[in-house]
Amino acid sequence: MLAGCGTGTLATSDTTPPVGSASTSVQSSASGPTLIVTVPELTLASSGQAPAPTVAESPVAPAASDSPADTPTAAQVPEPEPSTETAPSAEPAPAAEPTAAPAPPAATAPPPAPAGDQLPISLANCDGCSVLATHRAVTGELSAALVGTQAGRAILLSVGSDGQVKGVIGVPYGASFPAPADGVLPCDGQARCAVQGTQTDGRAILSAFELTGTGAWRDVSGDDAFPSATERAAVIDLGGELGLAVQDQGDGAAVWMLYQWSGDRFTVAGCAPDADTPPSAGQVSQDLCLS
Repeated sequence: MLAGCGTGTLATSDTTPPVGSASTSVQSSASGPTLIVTVPELTLASSGQAPAPTVAESPVAPAASDSPADTPTAAQVPEPEPSTETAPSAEPAPAAEPTAAPAPPAATAPPPAPAGDQLPISLANCDGCSVLATHRAVTGELSAALVGTQAGRAILLSVGSDGQVKGVIGVPYGASFPAPADGVLPCDGQARCAVQGTQTDGRAILSAFELTGTGAWRDVSGDDAFPSATERAAVIDLGGELGLAVQDQGDGAAVWMLYQWSGDRFTVAGCAPDADTPPSAGQVSQDLCLS
């Protein structure tokens, strides 16, 4: 059975496993060859990690035979008979002018799959699950998939190019998880991905996770992730890095509050007045923040 995160609170997660069976398969709408991904049977905690999958050993090439039947000995190789013919004399050919050696042909490799595209996958062993978003090649050949479970929870999978699940973590922040309109999970070049959820009262909340080179996920959301005071939140591009925009509100109008990565965690870059679109890094000021 697959067990996802329970309802929990914003700070802690409930690890009560939902009930599921191993039979269904849910396919994403992305184009291209579809990977069959088998969700592992495990219990997810708020920082749970899937056990390392078994990797089949590569076939070993057969060793070269050293049998006498395959390798001729010196006694078996006949000596050449001396030639009695005299080679005709010939005038030496004029020395050719030295020419530059031709450059070796450039090695051509197949172009890699474009990063940032959807990864078409089909889920197995996950009854009632659905693919909410995917992101191809988050780090190396490892891709990410955000999966909704039948209990309304969400899990993040890291998937190898062969469809093998390398790691999984539950998303404890939010009671439901809307799918991005383009089906692509927002991730940056530093292998950090953001998940948007909705709390039970309708307010939005963002969280962030980092994918390591081994496939393990690391929660970099802080203690309570990034809750919004309203139903609005957004993930924006800050020069190739994730920017997390939520709204803060006191007694008056709401303001946008922008978080950016500061080297070891997300910190407030500044705030901006409420608008239809979230601000960029150049549009925010610490003076506009309410706290």
